[in-house]
Amino acid sequence: MKMLKTITLLITIIIFVSPVYAQEFEIEDVTQSTVVEDEDNNTVKSTNSYFELELKRGVQNPLNKEIPLTLYITPKIDSPKTQILWNIPSTFGVDIKHSEFVDLNKDQTYSFSIDVKPERTGSYGISVNVISWQFDTNLTNTVSSTITLSKSLIVQPVDPEFTLISLLLLLAFLLVSGIGIYLLVKISKKLLIKLKIWLTPPV
Repeated sequence: MKMLKTITLLITIIIFVSPVYAQEFEIEDVTQSTVVEDEDNNTVKSTNSYFELELKRGVQNPLNKEIPLTLYITPKIDSPKTQILWNIPSTFGVDIKHSEFVDLNKDQTYSFSIDVKPERTGSYGISVNVISWQFDTNLTNTVSSTITLSKSLIVQPVDPEFTLISLLLLLAFLLVSGIGIYLLVKISKKLLIKLKIWLTPPV
């Protein structure tokens, strides 16, 4: 009799526990993200059942070393209360150009930008979490990228656009300097002539 009760109890436990495990695996499959990195365009895309996220690194500013980052969000659900959380290492200064909570509509693409300013050489991971706050649960997706900096705090490998902008700035500086020197020489000559006339005693 005891043996029969034990078998019955085991069967009951298996019946109730099995759907729980099946449900857990099903949820895990739904929330799994697909990540695609495009090194040529400096973008990383992460897609799951809730959000399609694309993180793009813009061209570094040669003057102040700031690096623009743009997050493109295409929600696959209506998300009236969406939180955007950036995870930035402390070795960067950060200028966030958007609100932390935003209202997003399904299948529309939104862009949100920040500027980061490196303060130390090295390789650093930057990520951003997008969280949809629902009535009974939170739906989320994450995208991340790595930034490598030289001793001069320049992003590696160097973007061709960065090199071009640096050369244009150098040429502009040389041009302005040349014009300034030319004008200074012309003005100095005129002043010297006037000064010479002023110092010459009348005959």
